[in-house]
Amino acid sequence: MIKKILFFVVLTSMLLAACAPAAPAEPEQKVWTYEDMTVGFLQTGSEGGWRAANTASFKETAEQLGLTLKFYDSQNDLAKQVAGFQQFIQDPEVDVIVMSPLETTGWEQVLKDAKAAGKPVILSDRRIDGLEDYYATFIGADFVEEGRKAGADMCKLLEGSESKNVWELVGNVGSAPAIDRGTGFREAAEKCGITITNSQTANWSVKEGKEVTEAWLKESKDVQGIFGQNDEMAFGAIEALKEAGLVPAEDVKIISVDATAGAFQAMLDGTLNTAVECNPLLAPQVYEAALAVLNGETLPKWIPSQESVFSKDDPNLKDIAAGRKY
Repeated sequence: MIKKILFFVVLTSMLLAACAPAAPAEPEQKVWTYEDMTVGFLQTGSEGGWRAANTASFKETAEQLGLTLKFYDSQNDLAKQVAGFQQFIQDPEVDVIVMSPLETTGWEQVLKDAKAAGKPVILSDRRIDGLEDYYATFIGADFVEEGRKAGADMCKLLEGSESKNVWELVGNVGSAPAIDRGTGFREAAEKCGITITNSQTANWSVKEGKEVTEAWLKESKDVQGIFGQNDEMAFGAIEALKEAGLVPAEDVKIISVDATAGAFQAMLDGTLNTAVECNPLLAPQVYEAALAVLNGETLPKWIPSQESVFSKDDPNLKDIAAGRKY
């Protein structure tokens, strides 16, 4: 009797299991391709040759890869950049937001909004302060190291000089490259006794670089070196020195950062001593990271770009300049 009962219990269980609805299959995770992806890119503006090359890199690489790029020019206005960020958050077509932040602070709310909307954020070229949980990665240069390279080279150029008074032309106040390049330059320059006697923003501009240098020259010509935190400001300083009767790169040593085509021409002309490279062609790395994030990969918080230092005394300078893309 017990065997019969057990038989019927087992049989009933088997019948119930057979009749039970099958568990729904888990949906397959989408595998993103470049053709599926729409990127919203917040550019700082168009303040010089470096930025033009950077913009061209994003537009040309997007076309080559077949992805959709929505480009926003912030016109070097922080309020406009924040507004553009909000537009991309609200735009249902945008999958990833890429930003070159104008300043290091002021991003907490929009980054939180982007995360809530499920839109990953990648920082390109410029860092922000903190908030690492709210962006996927930063792709760009080590600005402090760029400053160190410039400071170390200025030490070499002024070796043996009785006076080592240096003027610094600073980018827009509050931006990561302006802050970090200044920090790195001082770190290296102080080791060889350089004194920074003047430091003022010239907002990455040739015009302002010239105006600021002209004003300083009216007060004193006791200067042995000028550090331009970008090429354009250094170009302005070169013009001011010429008009004041000084010989650029001889009477006053000049170092700039970016190493654009204009800087190579200035070195070939003998008016610029050194250009520290800051590579603007970041788009291939940025788009690769964006695709990886959409496909669920975790990235390091910083993916550095590779950069060099160039001198007017380099015997291969002409050949190097001929091969430059920016």
